Amino acid sequence: MDVSAVLAGAEDRVVDEAVAALAEGDQPDQHWHGSEERRRDVRQLFGLVLRCVREGSAESIITPCARIAAHCFAAGTDLAEVQGEFNALAEALWRHADGSLTGEQRVQVLGLVNGVIGAGKDALARTYVTLASGASNRPVRQAALQEEDCAPAAAAEGAGPDGPADAVVQTAMVGQVGIITLEDRHKRNAIGTRMVAGIVTALGSLRAQDARAIVLRAAPRMKVWSAGHDIDELPRGRRDQLGYNDPLEELLRAVRAFPAPVVAMVHGTVWGGALDLVLSCDLVVADETAAFAITPANLGLPYNITGLLHFLGRLPINVIKEMFFTAAPVDARTAREWRIVNHLVPWDRLESFTLELAATMATKSPLAIAVIKEQLNVLSDYQPVAAQVFERVQGLRRQAYDSSDYLEGLNAFAEKRPPMFRGT
Repeated sequence: MDVSAVLAGAEDRVVDEAVAALAEGDQPDQHWHGSEERRRDVRQLFGLVLRCVREGSAESIITPCARIAAHCFAAGTDLAEVQGEFNALAEALWRHADGSLTGEQRVQVLGLVNGVIGAGKDALARTYVTLASGASNRPVRQAALQEEDCAPAAAAEGAGPDGPADAVVQTAMVGQVGIITLEDRHKRNAIGTRMVAGIVTALGSLRAQDARAIVLRAAPRMKVWSAGHDIDELPRGRRDQLGYNDPLEELLRAVRAFPAPVVAMVHGTVWGGALDLVLSCDLVVADETAAFAITPANLGLPYNITGLLHFLGRLPINVIKEMFFTAAPVDARTAREWRIVNHLVPWDRLESFTLELAATMATKSPLAIAVIKEQLNVLSDYQPVAAQVFERVQGLRRQAYDSSDYLEGLNAFAEKRPPMFRGT
């Protein structure tokens, strides 16, 4: 069955449902221009989505959406109101697919719609951010008003190293599944202050939207899922690199405390602290390109007790020791054998499989899942440690991060050479 034909045949019903949902959610202070104009806008958006589904690519939606964003920004329309049409249409499409399709066809529609709607919302957000920056004389502002070049220009402006936090993290909501996409290609999704702020904000936003499951992924075609802790933000010695307020530690707590399941969808390599993030997720789905390495020994960085407890809650101690002591990457098949990964699937089924798994969990009791997750966190994370033992361990860690070996590890990393550790 042709999926695009199925969608085309349901156009009137899907548009009606989306418009009705928007009308129901209207607030008194919102200034929509009229039901017929709104219906026209939703129908136009439906046509863009259908075109992308037929082409099997989201490219055709990006330029029109950036153009829409430019006009709406000029009219003073709030970004959330514009994105509301995208969300309502995605919900209606998902309900239609869930009711009329089964198996692989339903998953195919979910993946396609998610990708297309997400690309459109990204184009909206990037154009708004660019225009809101007040850069009236920059070429990007002029480009945002042109049909052909606006989206690439806006993307380039927002993705730079000094851009806002949301430039490196994108979100989407499909049905009751929230999707968080890491998209800092400049730093290979290194986990620093900007990245953490983006993910934590995304989790809060998706929780407010009553997301029943979360998928955490890297942007498509990235060969590195995450390069780990942003080395540029590590202190240069005589200070605990992984203190309670470190951005990575803040992120791990946010993921573990999120009341719904968080699924890591892994394509590409996972390095250092990013493996701690993956293991802090509730499930891991990966394809054959995935590899995992925990690398503090390459830097002379003494990992903390909290981080080690995360690993002890998921892996046998002999596996933990081998990974930490060698810092060697573990390929996808070995990761599956060692139970780092719940499911290992072919690369062309990674997205559909993960989204279907998340959608299944989203249908279960959210209250039961939340309390079960919290109890498992308590049982696996909170191990009593005598005060004198903790102080002794902290003393040993202080010797390590005050040492010349730690500085040598940082310098070697920056200079892209093997470190020469002397144990001092």
